[in-house]
Amino acid sequence: MYGNQDKRLSDTIIGEAILDLLDEGARITNAILLLKLQTFLSAADETWRETAIRAAIRSIQAADLDGGSRTGVQPPPLH
Repeated sequence: MYGNQDKRLSDTIIGEAILDLLDEGARITNAILLLKLQTFLSAADETWRETAIRAAIRSIQAADLDGGSRTGVQPPPLH
């Protein structure tokens, strides 16, 4: 149960970052998302939020190392 709550907080933080980027009219890429999460981290004023942001960063980095997919399945190439 505890791990599930941590995952939910991490996903919520990622969602907040994506919404901020959309509001800014920015492109959504893993690199840009990581930069936004870093700004969240520097502004974090509560331990639980800092922990959730760090988990979100690790999640995005892991997806990036996995080729951009959490499932390991590569999307078809665009033509």
